[in-house]
Amino acid sequence: MGLLRSLAKRVVSRVSGDSRASPPPASAPAAAAPAPSAGRGPVAVVAGEEGPVADADALANLEAGAQEVKERVECGEPVVLLDVREPEETRLGTIPGAILIPLGQLEARWREVEKCNEIVCYCAHGQRSVAAARLLRQKGLFNATSLEGGVAAWQACGGKLVG
Repeated sequence: MGLLRSLAKRVVSRVSGDSRASPPPASAPAAAAPAPSAGRGPVAVVAGEEGPVADADALANLEAGAQEVKERVECGEPVVLLDVREPEETRLGTIPGAILIPLGQLEARWREVEKCNEIVCYCAHGQRSVAAARLLRQKGLFNATSLEGGVAAWQACGGKLVG
């Protein structure tokens, strides 16, 4: 993920005219641009209201597996878990340490997580968290992913909930 984040920052810096972006070493082979998925146009980086915004779907995988995320959290990696379920759903339990911002409020509250190193969004089964990760990426947070399978997958691999 770090290499991908570095690449995304370099692309965004070049498009925005940031002179601090360093070019790749002359001896390094040129990286091929990601191939667009079926039905999609080429990868684009544009300047938006919030600054440069990249087509983040093309820059990184949108979903992260529950077992991998669980192991990383247990090892103490700085992964921020973002619960995008509604309050009545979170009463059944949340992943320990998660930040709670329902999907319907994320557009207005996304800046609460903008300084986080890595964000893994989750919901009950993974559909709303994909939408949340996409929204965060549109805001320039290329480090946002969705917990594949949501809370159900988390519990299936032995993850605990508190509540």
